[in-house]
Amino acid sequence: MKLRLLVITAVLAMAAFGLAGCGGKDNDNTGNNTNNGANSGNNTGTNTGSNNSSGGGKTITVKASNFKFDQEEIHVKQGDKVKITLQDEEGVHGFAIDDFKVDIQENNGTAEFTADKAGEHPFHCSIMCGSGHAKMVGKLIVD
Repeated sequence: MKLRLLVITAVLAMAAFGLAGCGGKDNDNTGNNTNNGANSGNNTGTNTGSNNSSGGGKTITVKASNFKFDQEEIHVKQGDKVKITLQDEEGVHGFAIDDFKVDIQENNGTAEFTADKAGEHPFHCSIMCGSGHAKMVGKLIVD
């Protein structure tokens, strides 16, 4: 009986944790996680057209909602120093580009890296946010 109660409690706790990912806005979290060259910090990105590119730098803001990013593709030039900021518009999401060791897991979090690998690099939501989580994908294209 105790084992059954323990299993039920564990299942309910995991379900609550999984559902909390996209449970609502997290606009009060204003902390930043910046990766300064080590490529181990958190990164999130969507190219909203307001990017500044001067002298090999690119600033990108990615907006996340349930269950999509505002851009499916982000374009940068090889060698650009890229700064990505994640904004959660709806729900709680993350942003990861595994090829550049980027993983932003907080609203308004940032990451910086050098786009030194040409080609297409997939990005995805790095926080389990609900039933549409697997659809939150796109690609960073380094020309």
